[in-house]
Amino acid sequence: MIRARVLGPAALAGTALVATGQAGAADFTDVTDRVGLAGKPGFRLSIADVNGDGYPDILLHRQANYGTGSWFDRSFLYLNVQGDDPSDPFDRKFVDFTADSGIRANRQGTATGRHSDGAVFADVDNDGDLDMFTPVYVHDNLTSPTDKNDLMLNDGAGRFALAPGSPFHQEMLYNTAAAVFTDYDNDGKVDLFIGNWYRSGALTQDQLYKGGGDGTFTNVTASSGIGSATTSVYGIAVWDWNGDGYADLFAPPYAWTALGSTPIHWKNNGNGTFSRYETVSNYDQDRGFLSGVASFGSMPADFDNDGDVDFFEILTHGRGDGAGSVHSTAVANVAGVFSWDYDRVDGRDAEDPDITHHGDHYESWFDYDNDGLLDFALTESGYGNNRIYLFRQAPDHTFSPVTVASGLNEINDLDLPPHNVMPVDYDLDGDEDLLVGFADDATGVRMYRNEVGTANRWLVVSLEGAGGPGRSNRAAVGARVRVTAGGSTRTREVYAGNGHLCPQVPLSQHFGLGQADIVDSVEVRWPNASLSTARRTYVPVNRFIRIREGCAGPPDPANLRADRSGSDVVLAWDDPGLPGTSWSVHRDGQPDPSVWGRPIAAWISDGDPATPGIQYRDTGAASPASSSSYYLATAVNECGETPLR
Repeated sequence: MIRARVLGPAALAGTALVATGQAGAADFTDVTDRVGLAGKPGFRLSIADVNGDGYPDILLHRQANYGTGSWFDRSFLYLNVQGDDPSDPFDRKFVDFTADSGIRANRQGTATGRHSDGAVFADVDNDGDLDMFTPVYVHDNLTSPTDKNDLMLNDGAGRFALAPGSPFHQEMLYNTAAAVFTDYDNDGKVDLFIGNWYRSGALTQDQLYKGGGDGTFTNVTASSGIGSATTSVYGIAVWDWNGDGYADLFAPPYAWTALGSTPIHWKNNGNGTFSRYETVSNYDQDRGFLSGVASFGSMPADFDNDGDVDFFEILTHGRGDGAGSVHSTAVANVAGVFSWDYDRVDGRDAEDPDITHHGDHYESWFDYDNDGLLDFALTESGYGNNRIYLFRQAPDHTFSPVTVASGLNEINDLDLPPHNVMPVDYDLDGDEDLLVGFADDATGVRMYRNEVGTANRWLVVSLEGAGGPGRSNRAAVGARVRVTAGGSTRTREVYAGNGHLCPQVPLSQHFGLGQADIVDSVEVRWPNASLSTARRTYVPVNRFIRIREGCAGPPDPANLRADRSGSDVVLAWDDPGLPGTSWSVHRDGQPDPSVWGRPIAAWISDGDPATPGIQYRDTGAASPASSSSYYLATAVNECGETPLR
């Protein structure tokens, strides 16, 4: 294992820190005790950087007893801090911040605590930090006194207070089983879509709220059109299905015994309204009334790298393996029509002792080996067959299990009941680790460190919207990122909460690059009124980069000078004095920069800080002495890059 992180202002430039691990080890190592999470039960998991230090923090939700109403103060917030070895930048641990966080405050101002069953995070007031919506789910117990859905605002340091302008606690007890932040109208203000389970055995309605950008929300369920349908869901999702820049809504049913229960695809009309589209998109397959299966959610990702968003359907009560049976599977988006190919996920019978019934609960996409192809982890529990699976993607976009040798199989050997399984690069070493929660409220969560991902190259992209009219929401929820490297383009979208009861993953976008030696381009489509774009070129691999919307990019480097120094050429130019700025150096034998290719050095820092200006030494470029070249330096920071001209 090779672990490397690039440090520096906005992670745009700095020093590569490298650590090595033991060859031949399992893909994942249990580091739960080392990171301070031993004995900390967690059923549902949400991950977000709540204090803005760049490291992902964890919100754990313990299992509630819905029959007795024992559900107060079941949430715990853990901050990601430096570990016990201050000399090791990859040594991290989690400390309990619950008491100081304010997350247990209730509307009554009493000491009894608060009921919440999950959390999704986005910047609802565009002030630069992540706020939190908490749903309340009561299963069949609708008569017990409890809190309701609510919103909490962040002070930027991970301390939360109940939002004064929130409407959620003033509405009815919906029995909310899912919630997703989105910006469905691209007005730069975060909106909210919630999915609800049965009420007294009857179908109910999902709800849509339009954000005011200041922590207030307005219920637009009726005017948007989604109030025209009844549902009962466990998981919902939001993604841009047709690439038009507007987020579509997906509500797969958990119910199959209720007449009228059907999968719903709400197509975004681009004018604040939605239309039913599941029969056109083929989203309405194999679930709903009389199907015998229930959906735990549709989890979006472009797994086949063709530029549109596909999804994984989590099916509880599925059966069999491969073709010829209905079970959880990856569903491809083929020109806007979903293709249900059950043979795409095959070989489960090699690891599953009972394929006659699958109690699947959660799935997470991630590229665990950074080869450029998304893999996934899947869990099942609650039906007498507790399992976790790791499926690796092949180049033909089929998936096969590799759990036994992965280091995760100890969960199966111990017959533990896994629920959420969340990819999180907790130590910022460039590969995605796994946090696993369990459904029994007794087993502590487990953190598994990835030991193989940094053998390949990678890139992590974080986005910051500008907020305000004509701009994107500050958390950039709904942005689309395309990274081209090694002859392949990989597409991601920024999501906040897809799935059952808010299993939020980090908002930063992780890209495995295989053995690519440079990133040809990073393209961002912002979720704003004009769907404006940003582009970075020739980005070095193994970097964390940040891209901001709507800020002034760096000026052209001024007064470029080139001098021979033996067989080298030493370049120098003026230092603009802008923190977080790096430079790329181009060299070519002819004078027209518009046709030049990649730089000879990308995103470099000052090679001689003791000398005024910026210096770069092009080793061997002056040999032979009769040779001549043209040079150009360009600048890049989190706001933009100067062009070749």
